[in-house]
Amino acid sequence: MITPQNGLSLVLLLAALAPAHADSLVSNYLRTQDAQELGLTLSSYSYQEPSASVGMTAINYGLEYQKTSLLNGGQFVLAGVDYAAGTDRYSGSGTLNVPRYYYNAKLAIGTDWVYGSQIVSPYIGFGYRFLNQTGGGLTTSTGAVMYDRQSAYLYIPVGFKQRSLTGDGGMLESTLELDYLVSGNQFSGLSVMNNFGYTNSNDINNRQTSGYGLNASFMYKRADGWSLGPYWKYWNIASSDLATWTYKSGSTSYTKSMYEPANTTEEFGFKALYRF
Repeated sequence: MITPQNGLSLVLLLAALAPAHADSLVSNYLRTQDAQELGLTLSSYSYQEPSASVGMTAINYGLEYQKTSLLNGGQFVLAGVDYAAGTDRYSGSGTLNVPRYYYNAKLAIGTDWVYGSQIVSPYIGFGYRFLNQTGGGLTTSTGAVMYDRQSAYLYIPVGFKQRSLTGDGGMLESTLELDYLVSGNQFSGLSVMNNFGYTNSNDINNRQTSGYGLNASFMYKRADGWSLGPYWKYWNIASSDLATWTYKSGSTSYTKSMYEPANTTEEFGFKALYRF
């Protein structure tokens, strides 16, 4: 069975065994080049907490920027930032529309391998993802009070890009990436309950230590600098540790242990980037 752990080991093993020689039949056009790309994204977004029967769906609109810089010895540095925002349709304790955005930043190092008429470019690096949902003080259709939520993930991206020529002078580029979660934090702004009859209600932070993400894209890179294609993003995060929520209702104080349930996030979309 393939898991994030042995999947990471497999990619690293392939990197160690890969041939370093160049194939003169491969056009330099396929090799990684110094470049910058900027463009727009459009996607469907879904967040699910199965154990809590909570779900959120949205349409995301976003921006993406990538910069590739060549190093000596055929290696390269890949830096990228993407941002997406939408209005989540919450369903659980009633229904509600909640604004939300996220951004993702990544820095990686890689190299080109030549296989016949194709280039495969493995890479590894560090990444950070931040999500902010501003529901604090809103109420659902059943009167449940929402609160602000923030998710922060530190992760290790391990992946590769595969490029091949097309007959019209362009290329096809496929990307597959595994994101191994190093640490995560879930902030819940429960102090908003002080505006709804409670007092001394505190915000909480839950630590997340187990999870992984997957990223894939298939881009048609045209000779005129435009790149077009679909992409997919996925996160699977295990339940968090416990955090203590204290609050006072009337003259009685309460203490509860709170956790962030196991959850998944999935995004299907299309992007258009321009190389300059």
